[in-house]
Amino acid sequence: MQDIVTEHTTTKIAAEDIHEVETHAEEHQGPHIPKIQGESVYGFISNTTITTFVFFLMVLVVSIMWNRALKSNKKSKLKLFFLTLVKYFDGFLRDGFGEKKMAREFYGLIVGVFFIILFGNLFGLIIDWLGTSVHGGILKVLRPMHSDINTTLVLSLITLYTLLFVQVRSHGGVKTLKGYLFNYSGNNLTEKIINVPIGWLHLIGLPATLMSLSLRLFGNIFAGIVLLGVIWFLLATVSSSLLEVGRILTLPFWFFEVFVAFVQAIVFSSLMVAYFKQAGEAHH
Repeated sequence: MQDIVTEHTTTKIAAEDIHEVETHAEEHQGPHIPKIQGESVYGFISNTTITTFVFFLMVLVVSIMWNRALKSNKKSKLKLFFLTLVKYFDGFLRDGFGEKKMAREFYGLIVGVFFIILFGNLFGLIIDWLGTSVHGGILKVLRPMHSDINTTLVLSLITLYTLLFVQVRSHGGVKTLKGYLFNYSGNNLTEKIINVPIGWLHLIGLPATLMSLSLRLFGNIFAGIVLLGVIWFLLATVSSSLLEVGRILTLPFWFFEVFVAFVQAIVFSSLMVAYFKQAGEAHH
């Protein structure tokens, strides 16, 4: 009887050891592929939440430096750099809107979103590099902001809300609503009949715009993170006997993602300019 109990205990321990080994192997047998949403670190706090908090703390510090540099009477390279940026974006928005008033009105929002996307993506690349090259545990606590669909959705919601705000302010709430639901306007009967379904298409275009903005940014950043993870894993595996040369060989792909981050920031901010400008013009 004692032999049977001993054998059963041994079998149970062996099974637990095998399960532990299999679990450990599953966690390390492939590259790190994040989920489309942030993963919980503590309760409702996700790794995206922590990354966003850390990022905006850095933004706050830079903003204070920016403000002090611009208000300072001393001439410095930092002040000259900030003034050059302000002047460049002012010219960019004036060209986009075609007027000074709207360019100045939405300067803070559009330029702010540009820098959030650009430096948020660059910060995410640094996190991903540290997580794959230094310690994998970093990716459990921190995660690239815009590789989370919720982050890009928030930016898109802000854009859509501002678009509707500009329309209502420029054309009135009744006319804006009528333009979407029953746009029976035009110079003749044919135009009036055609404009009704066109208004419905514009209404359908609102959620389409929301999805387009959020998924474009999310898809490009998420795909880049997955690409870097897979390439790093493959090259590091192949070159494990060559002092981890694979980590160095991923640098060209990493710099390509830096370029992608810059492009995505330009595309998103340019679309904001186009949407706001169109919203302020003749409705439909």
